[in-house]
Amino acid sequence: MIDFRQYVNAYKFTWQVSRDQLKLIENKRTKAKSRTANNENLHSKRRVIDSYAILGITKAEYVCLKQNKKIKWSKEEMKALSDMRSMNHENLADFFGVCCNDGDRFYALYNLIERASLEDFVRDLDFDFDSTFQSAFLNDILRGLQYLHKSRVGYHGLLNVHTCLIDANWVLRMSNFGLSTGLNGFIEDGSLHVLDKLPKSVYVHVAPEHLKDLSVPNVYPQGSPEGDVYSFGVILYAMLNRCLPYEKAGLSLTEVVDGVVHRNLRPECNDLQNAQLLEIMNQCFNRTHETRPNLRDVQRTINAAYPASYGNLVDQMLRMNEKYAENLEKIVAERTSLLAEAQEQTDRLLCEMLPPTIAARLKAGEAVIPRNYKSVTVAFLQICNFEILMKKCSPDQVISFLNESFSTFDWLLEHNDAYKVETTGENYMVASGVPNENENRHVGQTIKLVAVPEWKFVIRIGFHTGPIAAGVIGLRSPRYCLFGDTVNFASRMQSTCNPNQIQIAESTANLLKGSPKYRLTKRGIVSVKGKGEVNTFWLHGNTPESGEPEKAAA
Repeated sequence: MIDFRQYVNAYKFTWQVSRDQLKLIENKRTKAKSRTANNENLHSKRRVIDSYAILGITKAEYVCLKQNKKIKWSKEEMKALSDMRSMNHENLADFFGVCCNDGDRFYALYNLIERASLEDFVRDLDFDFDSTFQSAFLNDILRGLQYLHKSRVGYHGLLNVHTCLIDANWVLRMSNFGLSTGLNGFIEDGSLHVLDKLPKSVYVHVAPEHLKDLSVPNVYPQGSPEGDVYSFGVILYAMLNRCLPYEKAGLSLTEVVDGVVHRNLRPECNDLQNAQLLEIMNQCFNRTHETRPNLRDVQRTINAAYPASYGNLVDQMLRMNEKYAENLEKIVAERTSLLAEAQEQTDRLLCEMLPPTIAARLKAGEAVIPRNYKSVTVAFLQICNFEILMKKCSPDQVISFLNESFSTFDWLLEHNDAYKVETTGENYMVASGVPNENENRHVGQTIKLVAVPEWKFVIRIGFHTGPIAAGVIGLRSPRYCLFGDTVNFASRMQSTCNPNQIQIAESTANLLKGSPKYRLTKRGIVSVKGKGEVNTFWLHGNTPESGEPEKAAA
């Protein structure tokens, strides 16, 4: 039996990454990309990343420092790292952990977000950085900060335009949070040493109280919630002015730090049309941290300054993709193909999350009211011996196998009146008769999907017909979900089925007995959890009618 202390220690060190787990990748095309960056538009390129790490099958970006001596973590630091490892918020990049005391390098690892940084948007003057993008990104930052400030971590610490990253769904996610104070202490005591000097732009975002007595550019600043508010003000300045503070004045890093710490130097922006934004930004720059606004006051001002910033994640994505498409039309006529690609990406994303008819109604702004369906057929398919496959194959091979395995179903779905509810690992769930009712044709439609004689792997299939309830669940990430005993019964038909068989209950078999198209064999009584003894049948397939699509299994 595992000792309780061992269990606790294992939990504490979930954030510890060994050097053997990391595979470092250097981007050999970085220089070439940098040379052509001025000729590329933001929409047709990704972030220029010098190097990244592979952790398992996941890409990670990292902060790397030279380690001079063993690092000893305090209990509070380990608790904070454990909390960071378990954090899950849509506006924070996932923290994977740290690699330390394992060689002469220290790594802090975060999920790699490849689309762009906020700085890329700020400096791309061809990009129409209008109120839609401004409000969405500012609200994303505030949501992430509110989550951090309520957590054990307490603050971001390195909030700037470089660490605010935009993912493929136009959601801003903050990276490099929670480590600034720890890195500051380890550098000061000689445990760590920066390999490259930190850029000037990092210190421009740092509050005066954290710049004082700081050995720039070789030391990370400490952090605090009030310091994050100051950094938010700098980001707001950059978004509204399309440049960082003090750039136009041509001040050096030493002059900026000395001015901020000793001469009350602060960003000036008096020509903003929006007085609310100007006032809150100036309050964020207050020299004494106690007089800076809290996040609730900042959020209230942002909401008032951008009254049109409303809706859930799907609404935001649709509006932002529409703005993105409009912006593409203005840039160059030859890039009209990207407009269609952006529109298709939005439609494809919605149709993957929801049935097409439901997605169309949501796009049109219509409400999708949950409802009951009197008769729907739900089918479950499971690939047998999947655990053995997982042990013998690499993750890439498993994913490739599943893609090939389910390609037949995806092809058949395009030619029949059915909807793929979800795929989870080796399981595939499909329904017919919902959300589009099809006058009791759903049983036959489902059989066309599952009765494929040429499967080249061992599967078990079960389906059941009966009433269900269905509706859209979730606001930020909506899903069309099915509820009711029919779903559970169909799942039991699959789980109690023999390999390479299709099992149905007697009630479903009675719907098929009158048709010569279907061949049924009585299996007999089967014990079904929650149902007791159930009389079931084997379905051996159907005879395709002329004109119906046929496809061999992949």
